[in-house]
Amino acid sequence: MIGRVSRAARAILEARRTGTLLHTLAQNDQPRSLEEGYAIQQVVTAEWPDKIGGWKVGATSKEVQALLGISEPAYGPVFKNDVFQSPATIPGRRFPHRLIESEFVFRFGKAIRSRPEPYTRGEIVDAVDALLPAFEIISPRFTSFTGHPVSHVIADFCANGGAVLGRLCSDWRGIDLSSQAVSLSINGAERQRGTSAIVLDSPLNVVDWFVNVRSQHGGGIEAGQFVMTGTTTGLHAPEPSQAAKADFGLLGTVEVIFT
Repeated sequence: MIGRVSRAARAILEARRTGTLLHTLAQNDQPRSLEEGYAIQQVVTAEWPDKIGGWKVGATSKEVQALLGISEPAYGPVFKNDVFQSPATIPGRRFPHRLIESEFVFRFGKAIRSRPEPYTRGEIVDAVDALLPAFEIISPRFTSFTGHPVSHVIADFCANGGAVLGRLCSDWRGIDLSSQAVSLSINGAERQRGTSAIVLDSPLNVVDWFVNVRSQHGGGIEAGQFVMTGTTTGLHAPEPSQAAKADFGLLGTVEVIFT
């Protein structure tokens, strides 16, 4: 296993450093379990020359979990140099797939450390200092986003490329996160509507899951880092120069254009 993890990590690191896309990992280097996927992710994260700005959680709908053959979400790091403020204009060559997802994001004002006992909802909410709308930029190091086992996706930063963050909302606790509407438009034409209930019935359930699984894995969340909670409007790929905008109602909007 150790050799397989090391070889897979080197392949993913090289692809990300050079901006190339892999068809797949070599057969003998492919992770054979979720645990191996996270082991590869840990090696790649440690060697990637950037600090973690936050975390993405994916597969937060039961439909996607069923499609991937898993019973819980998956997560990966988001790096600081790939975090943009809305409205953002981003060179398309940085993210060749140009895939975006509209997501609720929690920013932590207090650090969360790994510990044996689970964190309660109250402790987690107390550590969060802001909620904000965002686009996750999905950018796997594979030629196709689909057709790969979820362990491969987890190894590759859980397919994260970056994030576009909207305005911070510190007075968020009165917002009903079980039914907050979100709409996505491209060049002014609405493409899809969704609600916060799509992600495990509430984004708060997602952040509960992540905090405690991350703690079980021996890690934590640093003060200032954020957690993305999964798509509310599906996966979309705007063409170059098309303006994508997600409206989160009370939380405001987030916008991006890939040139």
